[in-house]
Amino acid sequence: PADELRVAFLPVGHGACIVAETPDGRCLVYDTGSSTGPDAVRRVIAPYLWQRGIRRIDELFLSHADADHFNGIGELLKRFAVGRITMTPSFALKPTAEVAAGLLAIREYGIEVRTAVAGDRFTAGDVAIDVLHPPREPFGTVENERSLVLLVRHAGHSILLTGDLEKAGTGRLLSLSPVPTDVLLAPHHGSAAAFPDAFRRWAAPKLVAVSRANLYSNAVGDGVGGPGVPVWDTHAFGAVTVRSHRGGLVAETFRTKETRVIVRGGK
Repeated sequence: PADELRVAFLPVGHGACIVAETPDGRCLVYDTGSSTGPDAVRRVIAPYLWQRGIRRIDELFLSHADADHFNGIGELLKRFAVGRITMTPSFALKPTAEVAAGLLAIREYGIEVRTAVAGDRFTAGDVAIDVLHPPREPFGTVENERSLVLLVRHAGHSILLTGDLEKAGTGRLLSLSPVPTDVLLAPHHGSAAAFPDAFRRWAAPKLVAVSRANLYSNAVGDGVGGPGVPVWDTHAFGAVTVRSHRGGLVAETFRTKETRVIVRGGK
């Protein structure tokens, strides 16, 4: 449908890349990295974007400065025009070679950079993106606690992107009013420690997507989202695609060819 928001959780292994195609024709990407290294861009991310007819990324959001969430920047910029990169206040402060290389690539390609903090709202036509975390002031002791948490809303539906949020970051989020969510990206690749029952109750998801490789200890299992809530991980199910429009919210898997109606109609 012409009013469709399409969001795909790509199977990059232990890492993350979520591609959103907005109804007004924009492409937004949340994270571009993998523990297997930048080659995930060549193997998975670029072929997916090209297959979708995408040659330009309007905005790249980086959840935090851990390499498995951003180490594909250089390879991505070689292949695609990128309009803007949005990151957290602490991203550029992490003293690692990977961060330095990523920032150098951004400067070499002359990409505009902006910082996102809690309370910001971005829009792409009918799509609203609210920043829930991190706060503007210095926060936490590690990058996971400062992950960029985005609430994506469209046609009465909601998708919550959490990066590697855990510990103090999770506590701060849970101090906010509950945010009932249709689709939730499980924090920290589905680590059970990062996805406590309190978080499940706070978000009340109807579908949980997990971006992870096969071998990841202490990962969430079926039923963690609550009774009847499916948990689809990108290793077992392949790419998980969510399509939002006025008729409802539908989720599909690439490898297992499953389709599920998450919401019928808008809210």
